[in-house]
Amino acid sequence: MTEELNIRRGVSEDIPELVRLYDETVGHLESHVNYPGWKKGVYPGRDAAEEGVETGTLYVAETGGRIIGSIILNGKQEAAYNGVSWGVEAEPDEVMVIHTFLVHPNFRKSGAGKFLMEFAELQALREGKKTIRLDVYEKNEPAVRLYERQGYRYVATVDLGLGSWGLPWFKLYERTAEECLNGVLSRISLLSADAMELASLTWSHVAKPLYSLGILEEDVIKIAGISETQHVDIGKRALIIMCSDNGIVEEGVTQTGQEVTAVVTENMTDGNSSVCLMADRAGVDVFPVDIGVAIDLRSGARNPLIRKKLAYGTKNFHKEPAMTRETAVSAIAAGISVAGELKEKGYRLIATGEMGIGNTTTSSAVAAMLLDRDPAEMTGRGAGLSDEGLMKKISVIREAVKRYGPECSDAIDVIAHVGGLDLAGLTGVFLGGAVYRIPVLIDGFISGTAALAAAKLAPPARDYMLATHVSAEPAGRLLLDELGLKPFVAAGMCLGEGTGAVASIPLLDMALEVYTKMSTFQDIQIEEYKPLAPQTNTGAH
Repeated sequence: MTEELNIRRGVSEDIPELVRLYDETVGHLESHVNYPGWKKGVYPGRDAAEEGVETGTLYVAETGGRIIGSIILNGKQEAAYNGVSWGVEAEPDEVMVIHTFLVHPNFRKSGAGKFLMEFAELQALREGKKTIRLDVYEKNEPAVRLYERQGYRYVATVDLGLGSWGLPWFKLYERTAEECLNGVLSRISLLSADAMELASLTWSHVAKPLYSLGILEEDVIKIAGISETQHVDIGKRALIIMCSDNGIVEEGVTQTGQEVTAVVTENMTDGNSSVCLMADRAGVDVFPVDIGVAIDLRSGARNPLIRKKLAYGTKNFHKEPAMTRETAVSAIAAGISVAGELKEKGYRLIATGEMGIGNTTTSSAVAAMLLDRDPAEMTGRGAGLSDEGLMKKISVIREAVKRYGPECSDAIDVIAHVGGLDLAGLTGVFLGGAVYRIPVLIDGFISGTAALAAAKLAPPARDYMLATHVSAEPAGRLLLDELGLKPFVAAGMCLGEGTGAVASIPLLDMALEVYTKMSTFQDIQIEEYKPLAPQTNTGAH
């Protein structure tokens, strides 16, 4: 297929074309091999299209302005699903079911079917589902091959009550949220080399010494590669602040009480916190996310709270794992979801922040395990611990690393055992940046730990991250070195909330002013500078 394939939610104006799609597809099946056993004018038909559009669960695949396929994603499970031993225990609202999945016969080998199935996986993550389920007529061999190729696991064969239609037995298949996550991450694409080359060429024509804006130039080039155009635009930008509580505070590893998390989060929704004031100045929209605060929160009107609560805080990892692996996956999926929602709203840049008493402890523990470093090397005073408090914090982390380290096989395990919901959510934001091709700014130590976790889960995701400043926390530089990223601010900041990331955005704005508006050598009729290795160029005229 040469034209771009797009998937969007169906609208009422699509119904006549959907009915034609259904009729032409079923007509072709009836004249060849009717694998699914569908009946023209019966199923699928107008009723299915109208209900799917009305409920917002029908999606269409289109190319060149023509609808060539569709899929319905809802929670409707047939009665026969109830007597089956599924691989994942889930409440009805935690299940996504695939219905009425088809591609026009003229586009059968276009990849549209695979594309729709991959879209379903991403949509399941965005909606916070624990599993995707489907049924398929046992003799529908092409569909069975596709589902198994996509990683769906056979669960059982059941009677759906369609024997009178000549369809006695249906196979049931399932794919878990974690399997969907792995599938989505495996498809993260590389940056656009063409866009980066054009951006680099643009910089070379700007009438100034080559490479003289240093890391700022490199980051503009990277953003071009992410957005797949040399016309870099970060005019609409957002700050995502993941907010949650951490059970580890029970061990006395913080100077302040857990109740501060809720107070500050609510203040953020009113626009009354350090980062909110800075964001106003920098032209950044603030999105606080309750992913695990210990109490239910009110929301101010200034920055409405995004409600993604998965638990009322984590457990005390000194006594037991902070959360289940399933919860960690759900938190990562929530972060991906928020990033996707902002991309759809037109945001071109995402900064990351967090709020959660005890989260320097969780981050130090996660960073120590991911980097295989001594916790003493990775642990700081947080919001102002005494010498005695710092030693206790290090001791608690060291015991947890010793206890849980052998049990952890990947970054998700590490987060589940010693991390926080805010950290897991931020990990998802960084992964979401790579999935949706939007640059994500690392803030400080906690954000950097989440970025490292994301890079461990999907190495290509690091190309979608930009370092902003070096945290004053001991592990700040180590994290960025591991990620291979260079910050452009060293201000000794350790406030959190996203303050360092937001503070860096005006510098990017200024770099883009030069990139887009500065005279070129040709404009001023001066010979261009000859390229030198960036590290040997002082920037002096």
